[in-house]
Amino acid sequence: MTAPPPDRVLAGIHEFGTTALAYTSDGLRLISGGFRGELRIWDTATQRQLGEAHAHRGAVRAILPLASGDFVSGGEDGRLILWHGSRIKAQSVRADVIALALFQGRVVSAHRDRRLRVWSADTLQALREIAVEDKVVALSASGNRLAVGLDRAIVLMDTEFRARRTLPARHTPHDLQFSPDGRMLAAGNWFRLSLWDVASGAARSIPTEHNGLLTSVAFSPDGRYLATLGRHTDSAIRVLDTTDFKVVQRYQAHDLCGAMIRFSPDGNMMASGSDDESVRLYRAASFQSGQTGPGSAGRPRAQSSSGATPSSH
Repeated sequence: MTAPPPDRVLAGIHEFGTTALAYTSDGLRLISGGFRGELRIWDTATQRQLGEAHAHRGAVRAILPLASGDFVSGGEDGRLILWHGSRIKAQSVRADVIALALFQGRVVSAHRDRRLRVWSADTLQALREIAVEDKVVALSASGNRLAVGLDRAIVLMDTEFRARRTLPARHTPHDLQFSPDGRMLAAGNWFRLSLWDVASGAARSIPTEHNGLLTSVAFSPDGRYLATLGRHTDSAIRVLDTTDFKVVQRYQAHDLCGAMIRFSPDGNMMASGSDDESVRLYRAASFQSGQTGPGSAGRPRAQSSSGATPSSH
């Protein structure tokens, strides 16, 4: 299948693979984490490396930018680290970190010991600990709701971390993400995209062009697009229109298993990371403008102002 290449490849930057990615809230920097625990900070305009740090002793599994310009990283070594640039401001060691979310101004971490931990965003002071019933695989926050992805369910918690609703999940919700308007949840599973309407709890399973697991998904900031990244077999990248979930753009696959994909805060760029040790960068202009080309679905983009699926209205 014909598909355009990325606009830029940062090759060989994380030995044994890129495992985590995040844009800072101002969009000026991209932070990448690797399998061997290193972090690298990039200027998004020039793709020049601004700094690097080696503090984790295992793979970096989550990077959480903060409004202050600082960021938090979590790794398989159980370390949770608050960074100011390449300088450590605070750190804590617990069980292996699975995921991070910023919820009501606080950092929430999910750990392999089936616990959520809540921290202050400015000092990483421990605030509380919540036990959950199953293995946590993902976290996502929107407004006054925290979605906790478990192996076969999604628990919606309120600001006091009380479980208010449980959404059944037939498959593990990989890289669970709220849509920007908070009305929809999306996650990857084997061959298909999983969607939940938050208000009704209705679930949908949509077939995709991926030939294996969808390991990562990302909404564009305006909610009009959803990017998906494959892990097994294809390592491909697809961009879907959220009005009908048809493909509007395809990109060349990574050389090895895909790990994570994210949009920049302005929606003009995407970044993806992979076991092939690279970070790849893509300009979103072609599918944003409704152009069609070798990698597109060959049709004009449907118009949408809400970014919600028909079932969420």
